Amino acid sequence: MVEHSTQVREYIQRINYVMDYIDGHLGENMTLEALANVAGFSPYHFHRVFAAMVGETLFGFIGRLRLERSLG
Repeated sequence: MVEHSTQVREYIQRINYVMDYIDGHLGENMTLEALANVAGFSPYHFHRVFAAMVGETLFGFIGRLRLERSLG
């Protein structure tokens, strides 16, 4: 059980790091591959983990942040 909770904490840290990265680079073109590399995951695994943890797809998240920033 300890190993599982350690992995979950690590995944949370990686996803939070990517979310911060996205927030700081919203004006740039970002690819799934590049963001997966930031997280240290394969693109396939990263996309699945991101959607499961954040509750929206990667590009849905990026689009929403861009829209919110343009409105604010």
